[in-house]
Amino acid sequence: MSTLPITPNEIEAVLVAAYGFVPNLFRALSTVPGAIHAEAQLLGAIQGSRGKLTSNQKQTLLKALARTSHNEYCQALYAQTFPTPDRQDDALLAFSLKLAHKGPCFSGKDVEGLAKFGFDDAAILETIATTALSQMLCTLAEGLQPKLDSEVVQPRINEIYALPELPEDWVQTPGPYLRTPPQDAVDCQPFICLREQIGFIPNLFRAQSVRPDLVEAEVLALERILFAEDLLSRIQKENILLVISAANLNTYLIAVHTQILNALGVPLEECDQIVEDHRVAPISTEDKALLDEVRKLSQSSCHPQAQLDRGTLRQHGFTEPQIIEAIVMAGLTNFLNTLQFGLGAVPDFPPRRVFTPKDLYPASREARPTVDAVPVVDPDAPLVVRVQGGDVDGFEELVRRHSRRVFSTLAGMVGNEDDAHDATQDVFLKAYEKIGQFKGRSKFSTWLLSIAINTGTEIIRRRKPLETLESTDDEDDFRPRQVQSWADDPEQLLSAAQRSELVREGILRLPEKYRIALILRDINQLSSEEAAAALELGVPALKARVLRGRLMLRESLAPHFMRIEKDPADA
Repeated sequence: MSTLPITPNEIEAVLVAAYGFVPNLFRALSTVPGAIHAEAQLLGAIQGSRGKLTSNQKQTLLKALARTSHNEYCQALYAQTFPTPDRQDDALLAFSLKLAHKGPCFSGKDVEGLAKFGFDDAAILETIATTALSQMLCTLAEGLQPKLDSEVVQPRINEIYALPELPEDWVQTPGPYLRTPPQDAVDCQPFICLREQIGFIPNLFRAQSVRPDLVEAEVLALERILFAEDLLSRIQKENILLVISAANLNTYLIAVHTQILNALGVPLEECDQIVEDHRVAPISTEDKALLDEVRKLSQSSCHPQAQLDRGTLRQHGFTEPQIIEAIVMAGLTNFLNTLQFGLGAVPDFPPRRVFTPKDLYPASREARPTVDAVPVVDPDAPLVVRVQGGDVDGFEELVRRHSRRVFSTLAGMVGNEDDAHDATQDVFLKAYEKIGQFKGRSKFSTWLLSIAINTGTEIIRRRKPLETLESTDDEDDFRPRQVQSWADDPEQLLSAAQRSELVREGILRLPEKYRIALILRDINQLSSEEAAAALELGVPALKARVLRGRLMLRESLAPHFMRIEKDPADA
């Protein structure tokens, strides 16, 4: 069971334990309760936990990082609440300062160097997390500009820190940097949440196996900030993550969230444009203004900092809670960036390119770098343009091209040809009415299948639920119970018509999400990428559903195709 703060009283207790009172920084988040919840959870798991570092060590790091970041609010807060240390650990301090201010230059050698001073993986992870927490809190203070809790005091002589020199070459060291093996268990609640939300478990979280409580706090923060859609949309927040990760030169997070955005329906080439220069990306003027402002909150030393202009965002129609959520999202992004730089998580996907300072914002230069993107070619695009211009004949051609696939999808879903014919007409009517809203972010066929799937789902849910093979929603709970060997030649047992009917009935009895995945992949012969896009899933999640659907179907058909073993006594 989670020990993280849940209720408002528990959250207040965490803040009072950390600072002696509730700082104005957290009061400024009052219109976005989920953000306070997330920040308090991370604060409790990192600053408030009894780990390998002492409170004195963590407080010293936080004070030094606020000082070197020139963050007036955090300097004043820590001067009021943290005692002046009698001594400081120079190795720990140098490690944290380099990670915070020279993150892209951080390497496994830095981790090895700290280990030589007697720090084990748990202590090193705690140092990385404390540094990441500081980056997040400084970002919030920069964006929210809360009233100071106390006056800023001049630093003592032993609280003036020198930043590490930036090497001329960007050194890349293969990760992961910690020696503890990454976590492989997939049945813990944080990993279940990640798999449901993004279709896979990023190596960034697997690499923190020595502190499962920290992973829990991080994933709960993602749930309350990134995955929630109460204010900004999920895509708007993913775009914030991309833009700030690009400013911070974090290739790992760019690669991960490019794939996630693509699974949400954003073309890869659009993701690349957002990373390189969001000002020329095909997004709304409002979203460009949003990214313009939140990018000022990046922690990169390669770009001058400027204060976020909340007035500009209000002029573009953003509400105060939306602006606060954008600032919180920027803080979370800087937290994740710092974690990844410190852990050296192994890429989950091959980066489309490795970004360095010279690649950023090339639109103002004569030459624009070539991105390793292969544009998606949609054979229906010319017809769609004609139809959007009022060409009815063009739409009739689209119907001829796609009616068979739409019908087969619906027939497999609803199990009745008459209903499938009616639903097919309904799908094309909806498509014609909504085609003006189609922006080309996916193939037209993928967009059309999404309408078909939604239509079929509505029909199924209006009916009395069918008896299914498996009632659980947990994709990892299914275990085949009766997958016996089939006969060498099933045709010897059943006619083609019988086999077809058995398979049809078996598919209809599958739980809805597995049934649809199986129809798209195995009956309609869509690629994994096309089927995943139609279902608005990541490719790994789609493949998992198809695999489980096939296992369930095989189990239900096994009694009909079992190899009959002869009794030796009858021989």
